[in-house]
Amino acid sequence: MLHVAALMILAVLDGGAVAPVVPNVPKEEVLPYEAAYRKAQEEKKPLVVLVGAEWCAACKTMKSDTIAPMKSTGQFKEVVFTQVDKEAQPELASQVMQGNTLPQIVVFCESERGWKKFSLTGLQSERRVKELIGKAWEVLPKRR
Repeated sequence: MLHVAALMILAVLDGGAVAPVVPNVPKEEVLPYEAAYRKAQEEKKPLVVLVGAEWCAACKTMKSDTIAPMKSTGQFKEVVFTQVDKEAQPELASQVMQGNTLPQIVVFCESERGWKKFSLTGLQSERRVKELIGKAWEVLPKRR
């Protein structure tokens, strides 16, 4: 009983431990794959696809620690980004992915010789994703 009382007192004294609720902050919308694909074609930009799953801790980390900072600093301004959930869209995921490792970041771009695909598997840093996108830009036809 004393343990419970002590824990309650510590919880009251450490009032900053609960994260504040921020009302009316919109959740960022991600284009569905088909719409992102069309937009990438129309704008002649690389298509960046994050393949993951809700249960995948590394996928969540990739979204929050790699993708979100890159978006917020404008590093995704010249690409079209989308996500594919392996559980919700297994057929599409199997077409996009190489192997079964999650997460995967896949970049597609249309070169003068057809579509090219570049990918990384597992949790990746901003630097590695940036390098992957750079490979796609190297094969894209020069904009006129």
